[in-house]
Amino acid sequence: MASVTAAVIGAGSQGRVHGLGLRAVPGVELVALADVDERTAEDLAGELGVPRTYRDYRELLVLERPEVVSVCTPPALHPEIVRAAAAAGVRAVHCEKPVALSYGEALEMTRVAADAGTQLTYNLQRRFEAVQRFAREAVAAGEIGEVVTIEGYCPNLFDWGTHILDLILFHRGDTAPEWVFGQLDVTLDRYVYGAFVETASVTQIGWADGVRAVVSTGREPHTPVLNLQNNLGLIIQGTRGRADIRGARCLIQRFGKDDLVHDSPFDTDPRTWDRGVDPAIVAATAEAVRDAVDSLRTGGKPALDAEHGLRGAELVFATYESSRSRRRVPLPLDRMDNALLSGRAQGYWSPTGELRSTY
Repeated sequence: MASVTAAVIGAGSQGRVHGLGLRAVPGVELVALADVDERTAEDLAGELGVPRTYRDYRELLVLERPEVVSVCTPPALHPEIVRAAAAAGVRAVHCEKPVALSYGEALEMTRVAADAGTQLTYNLQRRFEAVQRFAREAVAAGEIGEVVTIEGYCPNLFDWGTHILDLILFHRGDTAPEWVFGQLDVTLDRYVYGAFVETASVTQIGWADGVRAVVSTGREPHTPVLNLQNNLGLIIQGTRGRADIRGARCLIQRFGKDDLVHDSPFDTDPRTWDRGVDPAIVAATAEAVRDAVDSLRTGGKPALDAEHGLRGAELVFATYESSRSRRRVPLPLDRMDNALLSGRAQGYWSPTGELRSTY
């Protein structure tokens, strides 16, 4: 197996997860890390046995010329790093989500990578979680009949919603939706990973076959949602049953038949997690990285191809646009900005108070 050199840009918590994932892939040599905080990079390099660290990722790209790069910085930096990596001849970029701060930037990242022949994937690693695979196989096999509606719940649309929206598309077999209708509450001046986000929201998504999905976001104490594990979950309603996916468990309830249950094989008690990181996330990210590297080697299409991240981002920004324009937004989305930011600048929303978080 030919050796592949790799580097991680951004040495925070997700950089550690990606580093662990890369280190677990046979034939991958993790050669360098970059972070503006030199101490953070050095600490992670020491843990993972990485020989060199850089404060400037551009210097890393020039001197190391890695074949694979994981981008684990805040989303505002994703476009410039993807551009720089593609220009430097990086063969594959595995980028964290959220994708970018606007739909136009998300489209540009995809175009730049494609023009350079760089394989671009986004870390929508929950597609690799056993509990989600179990649910998708059961739904696809008709265990709950024909899908009628899907309900999704999470703390915010921009970050957590990226996963929820992607999983809805995943369970729908990645069939493209036709439209989005959404509304935002922007009571708080709230930020996630440095990005301004809504206080709460509702998104309705429609497909040509009549299936509808609704995603609700919010977090206590301002907007409590369902009593789900970490306020995260999906409920897929069918004509002969339902799939209830909450945290680490999937319950398939079939009308007139016994239930099917799948529980995560990982410890779900955060008190036992290494540095507070969910081991299921580490394992799924390792699978995502492995798939990206395998696809690079074989020339096949990766499971987390950029088109999936782009389609999820389209739903986020279409929700923002729907709330700003007070209309149902047809897809594909034709507005390139971030309507949440543009609408705030135009006076549509006047948040008060401040709430910063990293989730």
